[in-house]
Amino acid sequence: MRPEPTNTLPDGVRAMWLCEAVISVLVIVAIGFAIAAAVDALMPWLPLVAALAGLAHIVLLPRERYRRYRWELHEEELDLLDGVLNVTRTIVPITRIQHVSVQRTGWTSVFDLVRLNVHTAAGETTIPGLEPARAADVRDRILARLRRPDDL
Repeated sequence: MRPEPTNTLPDGVRAMWLCEAVISVLVIVAIGFAIAAAVDALMPWLPLVAALAGLAHIVLLPRERYRRYRWELHEEELDLLDGVLNVTRTIVPITRIQHVSVQRTGWTSVFDLVRLNVHTAAGETTIPGLEPARAADVRDRILARLRRPDDL
């Protein structure tokens, strides 16, 4: 049996996911207030239920997601483990990688992070947050392995 990946994400990812959860909960509670104002029968309950569910979402989800996310770059593959309720193990063979990109957005810049995107014919796999220097190192290590001649 293959051991689980061991590399964790930097602490900034947890803060980024927490802020994302707070923003999404605020939007949902605002929608709850709008619906409650339009439908008198649900007026006092809908925003309250949304706020309580949102509080649980804020307290639990970012912490557990951060705690469980792991990744590892092996000689022959990139190994990712992600998920809270549905745990997904993704193994991307290095030989199937077509290109690698490091993505910095305005949002990730706030937390001094970048996303590492690995593209294959089957789609994109992402490490959601790394320090820029670490992401560049991983990108370069993947690209160095891709430049090796095929064993055919």
